[in-house]
Amino acid sequence: MYQTRLPNGITVVTRERPGADVAALAIYVRGGSRDEDPATVGAAHFMEHMFFQGTPRRPSSIAIDAPITERGGWLNATTSWEGIDFFATLPNADFPVAVDVLSDILVNSLFDTAAVDKERRVVMEELNRILNDPLAFAIETFAKTVFADHPARQLPAGDRETVRSVSRDVLLQFRERFFRASNLVVAAVGDLQHDEVVAQIATAFAAMPDETPPTFARAEPPRPVHRERRLSTGAQQAQIVLGWPTAGLDSPDRYALTVLNAAMGSGGQRLAGELRDRLGLVSRVDTGYWELTDVGTWLIAAASDPARADEAIAATLTEVRRLRDEPLAADELAEAKAYVRGSTRRGLERAVDQARDLAAGIALGYYQPLDQYLARIDAVTADDIQRVARLYLDPDNYTLVVVGP
Repeated sequence: MYQTRLPNGITVVTRERPGADVAALAIYVRGGSRDEDPATVGAAHFMEHMFFQGTPRRPSSIAIDAPITERGGWLNATTSWEGIDFFATLPNADFPVAVDVLSDILVNSLFDTAAVDKERRVVMEELNRILNDPLAFAIETFAKTVFADHPARQLPAGDRETVRSVSRDVLLQFRERFFRASNLVVAAVGDLQHDEVVAQIATAFAAMPDETPPTFARAEPPRPVHRERRLSTGAQQAQIVLGWPTAGLDSPDRYALTVLNAAMGSGGQRLAGELRDRLGLVSRVDTGYWELTDVGTWLIAAASDPARADEAIAATLTEVRRLRDEPLAADELAEAKAYVRGSTRRGLERAVDQARDLAAGIALGYYQPLDQYLARIDAVTADDIQRVARLYLDPDNYTLVVVGP
């Protein structure tokens, strides 16, 4: 990996992969939903959409996509709590096309008033789809509730009421605040030469505003308190989401929480084995560990017969108490670590995944080479798992959301 900071403040990082047929470019702009004014939540997500609506050279979304897609490539963007991520992948020889298109939209997007009104309807439709998906609605409600005392309560998708009213001026103010050269990390992965990539980025982004970067304040993680929300949407199954606020990227506890998540979820299948296979209380159970820079959450999501939802909740909490009271067996710990190793490597197999990982990790200040990260995972002990379970997973103080009939 090679890294250079340009005179205007842009950080350029490359990972050279000699012989690779595909190249990827990722650009991370720090500043997401948690950094918005509560009265305009959704501006970051709306902003992401607007960068694909036209520039003087490319006056439509089709004209923006065409140089990438006609070469068999892929162009997209996502909004998160802490940033907006733009990325493209295409044949290695066409890498300069990705630089040209992404620099054009980031530097020259018009944010035309008619396009703002059109895209508002698209963003609203995305938000409304969540209402029609009981699991997605339950997870959205859980996130707002578990982070109620933290800026992360402002979700990346946005808020329906504020998206309806957010103006073009608000979007431009968000762009002016965060889309500055010193607040961008550009990552490239492929059969590329670092110096050549640096020269391309320097030329393409020469007109990017170069001002003092925004500042980002750390917020204390919320303390676990007992919160319940039971909502009726006419769903045939009960969607149960139960969890706690936990440590984020700035805590060494993240490694033990990652292994804990694997043991209880997809790696060790402890919850599925008990709640689904042995007790028959749920038809599906998954776990998740979300990490932001200064906070995280560990959650359990399950689907149950509404008449047995409370039994499923009680059985879930029994398993959490067991995790706190009894150390993981040696084979469970080994299986969980093997799962983390394999899934992490698989998740970074593609060039675009590596580029996005580099750009976001460096922008947020928590990038860690894969071997170093997996060494920390391998060092996790059963005592570590039990310690973080006792520290964060209070079976009397948890956030619970049930969406049902």
